[in-house]
Amino acid sequence: MENKKIEFYEGEYYLLSNFSAHQVEYNGEIYPTAEHAYQAEKFNNPQMKKKIKEAPSAYLAREYGQAMEGRRENVDKVAVMKEIMRAKLLQHDDVREMLKSTGDAIIEKNHPDDFFWGTGLDGNGQNFMGRIWMELRKEI
Repeated sequence: MENKKIEFYEGEYYLLSNFSAHQVEYNGEIYPTAEHAYQAEKFNNPQMKKKIKEAPSAYLAREYGQAMEGRRENVDKVAVMKEIMRAKLLQHDDVREMLKSTGDAIIEKNHPDDFFWGTGLDGNGQNFMGRIWMELRKEI
């Protein structure tokens, strides 16, 4: 029997998205969303970190985070993302309860354009974000 699949880019499991409206405290800073925290972590430049942290939406934080100038080198983006997602999980009961409710289902970030963090349009993406959620689920 095939495991149930849970998709969280949009819909019922949106709380698992980095864009969900959950503040995250990370490295002594409070960010409006996990996406803000992740994008800010890419940079050493204090002005750029501030611009991302204060972005009025997760979408704009992501856009600002695409800049190449002032980026930190050799950032292990999967490890950073896992730390931020763990912080979100530990800081929000609703996220923790939702993750628990997934049981042993396969969790996928079903974003059509994201072949690294998600499954991509054809479902063959690396799904690192879904894999991180499944690892974190084992921890709780």
